[in-house]
Amino acid sequence: MIRKVAVLGSTGSIGTRALEIIEACPDLELHSLLCNSNIDLLMKQKKLYAPSVTAIASPGGVCPDGVITGQGILEKVIDGADTVLNAIVGSAGLRASLICRDLGITLALANKESLVVGGELLRAYITAGGVIPVDSEHSTIFRCLHREPRPVRSITLTASGGSARDIPAWKLQTAGVDEILNHPTWAMGARITVDSATMVNKAFEVIEARWLFGEIKIDVVVHPQSIVHSFVRLEDGSWKALMGKPDMKVPLQYALQYPDRILEVISDDCPLDWGTLEFSELDRQRYPAFNLVVRAGQDGKSWPVAANAADEVAVAAFLAGKIRFGNITAVIEEVLAGHKACEISDLETVMKADRESRFEAERIVRRLC
Repeated sequence: MIRKVAVLGSTGSIGTRALEIIEACPDLELHSLLCNSNIDLLMKQKKLYAPSVTAIASPGGVCPDGVITGQGILEKVIDGADTVLNAIVGSAGLRASLICRDLGITLALANKESLVVGGELLRAYITAGGVIPVDSEHSTIFRCLHREPRPVRSITLTASGGSARDIPAWKLQTAGVDEILNHPTWAMGARITVDSATMVNKAFEVIEARWLFGEIKIDVVVHPQSIVHSFVRLEDGSWKALMGKPDMKVPLQYALQYPDRILEVISDDCPLDWGTLEFSELDRQRYPAFNLVVRAGQDGKSWPVAANAADEVAVAAFLAGKIRFGNITAVIEEVLAGHKACEISDLETVMKADRESRFEAERIVRRLC
């Protein structure tokens, strides 16, 4: 049976790889495309892949013929799809995930903020099996847990350490944008690359893992080579892992075809290609933002919403040259210190906490400029 796929965030690094997967797999068909503002690339994708629906959130002018925008575009690109890849960047992706929940459509989730800020709203959908993770770490855990008959002892997420891993500690606070965007193993968008350098991204993944996999103990280790995409420790103390060169096409293909998989061979590497594999303890002093965000996740309520909003504002300010790299952690810390947490009951409570925290973060950034 052909599965129709909606690709939200089609012009980003995840979206462009997903389109290659869909084109290569005979059981997948592109249903729709949505991007934020990259109209030139979107039009090339429309011509090359011929989706039924093409949409843009921020066209910056008059939309070309055959491209929709404005109110209700999320519903229009999702309607008629069998699977939705949510690769929208930032907390804006939560609304798309909630639409999939309400329609009962399988959600291939690459938008981590959906779980970081809205995990409570997606809890039942996750339990019902509606969410298939796309992050390489969570895809690995998902695959390792599949059909495991007994409870597992723990989960260990691996972290490359990001571009900040090898920058001397004395220089880290003032590291430049070009240095931070030079990720040693993964090719990703700007925000997630910065978040990898602060390890905020890994803290978000810890929060995601709690929503996806329940109360299993979660650890993090630094693994510079990015060959092992996380571990699961079984009841008898043995370990399961998924290994291979870093390539997002692997978890994308798995999620888009799950559970009826006719997987194409994406990588032909072998252990001789990997070299020495290293693992080390996460240095909490080098990555102070990690502790702040993990704690926000543990505290629950709207704390993760505040952490994410502060991080989005701070990273944007850093990329724009307004604040130093070291100030990102300071912005998150100050926003969390002043946040008045509330229960997350619906999308509006999420957006209210997001707006308030974003406003506070912007105020702090102006003071630091």
